[in-house]
Amino acid sequence: MQTIEMTGEKFNLETYLSSQELCKKVTRRIAESANAGMSESDGQQLIIEEFKKEGITKFWHPSKFRIGAETVKSFRELPDPSVQLQKGDIFFLDIGPVIEEHEADYGQTFVHSTKGDGGSDKLVILAEASEKVWHECAAEWKTHQLSGLGLFEFADSVAQSFGCKLNPLMAGHRLGDFPHALFSKDKLFSLGIVPAKNLWVLEIHVIDPVLQKGSFFEDILS
Repeated sequence: MQTIEMTGEKFNLETYLSSQELCKKVTRRIAESANAGMSESDGQQLIIEEFKKEGITKFWHPSKFRIGAETVKSFRELPDPSVQLQKGDIFFLDIGPVIEEHEADYGQTFVHSTKGDGGSDKLVILAEASEKVWHECAAEWKTHQLSGLGLFEFADSVAQSFGCKLNPLMAGHRLGDFPHALFSKDKLFSLGIVPAKNLWVLEIHVIDPVLQKGSFFEDILS
């Protein structure tokens, strides 16, 4: 195993994977609780509150609650505090809690709706696009042993087939027992080796050039 794929003495695969599953569950619960009129800072507070219910108060990266036109922004770009979630609009979550000293990281895109009312078909299709691209990439990685560089080329091609542009700045990274940065700060899309199972997060951020809105999905390659 290369140094960048090492883990610490406290790493436990079962704990790590169960932490990821809990992160997914809470993320989806947060999305269901999101209300029209919320700003990104409101969404971040909701994230803190929902994870606190699970006894989780530590996060290894700042949480994101991107709304509407803000969904085209990369991770490090600052939000516009005046933007609020509108009924039927698109939004995504990107959350990285530390659970039992293991890192989790999950992101998914949603369309805000109330009972009996959904968003536009175009936004629903866009919201699902990043997840569909992700699954095609994960299957190709598993079947053909793609390197990180190979994953980028494949993801770029698949994103185009959905009428979207891939944002290469949201690329994926190592994950593990906290902090994974002791072993690697490499971006997945620049990796010349085949990423090992369970140790890398694949991020897919696509932007619809017509709608000028984006869609994001990330999970562990397993």
